[in-house]
Amino acid sequence: MNVSILQRLETAGFSAYIVGGRLRNMLLGLEEDPENPWDTDVTTNALPEQVKDVFSDCRVLETGIRHGTVTVLTPEPVEITTFRKDGAYSDSRHPDSVDFSATLEEDLARRDFTVNAIAMDARGNIEDPFGGREDLNNHILRTVGDPEERFREDPLRIFRALRFMAALTTPDGERALYADSKTEAALFTCAPLLEKIAPERLCSEFYKLITGDFAGDVIREYVDIIGVVIPPLLAMKDFNQHNPYHKYTVLEHCIRAMEAVDKDRVMKLAALFHDVGKPETFFIGDDGIGHMYGHPQAGERIFRSIMTRLKADRATTDQAAALIKHHDLVFHRDRALLKRWMNRFTPELLLRILTLKEADNLATGNMSPELGDKFREIRSMILEILSEGECFSLKDLAIDGNDVIAAGIEAGPAVGEVLSRLLSLVTEGRIENTREALLSAISRS
Repeated sequence: MNVSILQRLETAGFSAYIVGGRLRNMLLGLEEDPENPWDTDVTTNALPEQVKDVFSDCRVLETGIRHGTVTVLTPEPVEITTFRKDGAYSDSRHPDSVDFSATLEEDLARRDFTVNAIAMDARGNIEDPFGGREDLNNHILRTVGDPEERFREDPLRIFRALRFMAALTTPDGERALYADSKTEAALFTCAPLLEKIAPERLCSEFYKLITGDFAGDVIREYVDIIGVVIPPLLAMKDFNQHNPYHKYTVLEHCIRAMEAVDKDRVMKLAALFHDVGKPETFFIGDDGIGHMYGHPQAGERIFRSIMTRLKADRATTDQAAALIKHHDLVFHRDRALLKRWMNRFTPELLLRILTLKEADNLATGNMSPELGDKFREIRSMILEILSEGECFSLKDLAIDGNDVIAAGIEAGPAVGEVLSRLLSLVTEGRIENTREALLSAISRS
């Protein structure tokens, strides 16, 4: 940790402390990932204008000056906030008034959870008036003061609590935090208040939640809370599929699929919601078995409505929706078929569909070793096609539209039809992808 920020403020006659997630993670014993560094937050008794004077040689952004926060670029951004006491939160987000005459303890008292209400000075001295270190040692997530009051001030803290429980780990990879009984009761009691929160703020927290190591456990434990924001999850809860191929309810199956994919938010979203269309399309057939024909298409529509409600970014929505729509694609050890699909979906998307398909099968509880071998072989085949530069798209053909026209085909739709037919012949291995072989095939047609 770079303490120069604290030292400069102290040299200028002010008190200054590291607070927030960086300090919490350090006390947990976690190592910072250089590619995903922790945010640095500092609290001080210096007013914003005084902070700007201390760092007059740096670029300083007035990111939240009304609430006492400026960001100093040193060159990495460091948020520096003046000690403050908050007034009431009538908008369930920002305090109506801010008092900058606060002490450090008063500043820590306004924070959400005890594990985030710890401060450390430049010499490593810890200030911990609310027992946050002990809570970290005991794996307890507890609010500072009355939990209902904290959650009513800003209901987003409810989602933040779930995110902390999902994402924070111990150095040996165990779950770091569990809500104490009073905090947990308030989480459920105050959950309806989430409807007051801006969807963009909820979406940001949800992304962080689902990519946490313990997202599955947290969704299982708190689906009734998350369901206030994402009601289709409640329809999936306890939904019996009445199908011998599936051991689990729709929600449990989807959680298990989510746990089986890499920590990538697109894959996590696609896995969690890949069967969200099943409750809507479910019926029991004459065979007494549950069927959900068309559930991938219904799932894509429902998922898009969820993401629209959350005002999620378009790229994430489109990528995950495509995976949900095509997750029932049936794969075979057929090189020509794989090439056609690589052309249709792109290799990157096809590999993601395959990954989701494998997770889907794992999450049934019935996947055989033979099926696992099949997925590995198909993935290897796709990667071989790519590494060997085999033709699977029009751009890979040894000729183009100009060559087709020069061979005597009239310009227009017929050119595309010829190229598509040649691509099929090449991917099926019936002719070689050479200029001579392709022009010869045109002359014979």
